[in-house]
Amino acid sequence: MVIVVAIVTMLIALATPYTLAALQSANLTSAGDTLMQKLAMAQQRSLTENRPVGLDFYYYTEDDIKGCHAIQMISYNPATNQATQLEPPVYFNKQSVVLVEGALSPMFSTNQTATSTGPATWNPFQTLGATFYRVIFYPNGTTSLRTPLRTAYLTLISTKNFKPDISTAPPNYYTVQLDPVTGRGHSYRP
Repeated sequence: MVIVVAIVTMLIALATPYTLAALQSANLTSAGDTLMQKLAMAQQRSLTENRPVGLDFYYYTEDDIKGCHAIQMISYNPATNQATQLEPPVYFNKQSVVLVEGALSPMFSTNQTATSTGPATWNPFQTLGATFYRVIFYPNGTTSLRTPLRTAYLTLISTKNFKPDISTAPPNYYTVQLDPVTGRGHSYRP
């Protein structure tokens, strides 16, 4: 009996790192697929409802990890510059994933208009001191992005791989590229 318990214990000890890595990978894939789904849904709603629909990316610090921890679909009225929440926010931290800033996610680093960024105005993000970046999809199929295609991408990583100034992709990541002209998203996964 002791030998059987020892063998089972050794097998569990050997399998644990692989199981944890598989769970991290599954969480990353799930979060990336959710991001792709929300981008496609915002574009589709804009086309079918014939009005601008956007996706807000909320950046704040949680558990000493600074990055985008949540996204939320909004309806945008360009005449009044007003946004209305269409859905509850989706939180990446529930899957132990963060959308990083900087070299791995340059989409929001340049050419942002005043209506597409700023301090969060809705709770709970306002109380967290969050800032947001907004991507608006227009009924003609275009987006509000003012960035070239080569820099129109965002990268999700596991919180286990987070470093404050991360500049090279970890072994496991999920990158989403959004075409500023057509609004189509493409995913890249190693």
